[in-house]
Amino acid sequence: MQKVLITGSSGHLGARALEMLRSQYEVHAIVRTKPSTAYPDVGYHEIDLSHDWSASTLPGQMDAVIHLAQSRNYRDFPAHALETFLVNTASTARLLDYACQVGARRFVLASTGGLYQSCSTVIDEKTPLDPPQGNLSYYFRTKHSAELLAESYSALLDTTVLRPFFIYGPGQSSEKLIARLITSVRDGQPVQLAGGEGLKVNPVHVDDAAELIHMLLGVSGSRILNVAGPDVVSIRQIAEEIGRATGIAPVFERMYGAGDAIVADHRPASSLLGREMTRFSDGLRSLIK
Repeated sequence: MQKVLITGSSGHLGARALEMLRSQYEVHAIVRTKPSTAYPDVGYHEIDLSHDWSASTLPGQMDAVIHLAQSRNYRDFPAHALETFLVNTASTARLLDYACQVGARRFVLASTGGLYQSCSTVIDEKTPLDPPQGNLSYYFRTKHSAELLAESYSALLDTTVLRPFFIYGPGQSSEKLIARLITSVRDGQPVQLAGGEGLKVNPVHVDDAAELIHMLLGVSGSRILNVAGPDVVSIRQIAEEIGRATGIAPVFERMYGAGDAIVADHRPASSLLGREMTRFSDGLRSLIK
């Protein structure tokens, strides 16, 4: 049985990926602390990626490394800038070095679709990167730096960089877009809309993203892959869909300015999956139940 090392297994995507991988691989997980509901067939390694750490306690042989972890305090700049760098960038460097040292053949890195600016056309992997300025500027640049490090190893490992766009699904933290909108509609809080419709996106269900990671471990070659869903929806449409599912009519507040769009081409990811990705209406209904 092949060995896989994963970070970020306590996160939304990582937890689902861990569940899927256990059935086919010998899974090892880097965790800050061993979970109280630990799987008996998973090897847990207590390492805090936000500090200086060594790979000396990790297994001496590994077939694949999946780096999904990110700093919990990535929004808090500059107070947690060093922590964000250590988790997002420095740990990528250490894990890439470890992967080469122990004979791994594949490396999967979770980056972010936020490296692209909003635009009027559909984003593909050749769209120029232009990380937005503002509070998350430092976070975006640590992710971009990690991507460049992974690319440097592409002659030695099959490296895949994933750029997810608005992952949603059961177990998602409350500050994420879809979870925030569900809370707003349920609590009767105004949903703010620019240009009458608000931002247009194509969110991806967490099960699709996790299954894609599983599939990539059996596919050779290095690549950058946008991970998005099949349906383009505006903030208004999402809130209205939530309203239909909950029986609560959303309250809207129109804001100044035009609605932006951050829409990625989902077809390359869907092709790798070998199936259609989850329709947004189906994924949202399963989330609200």
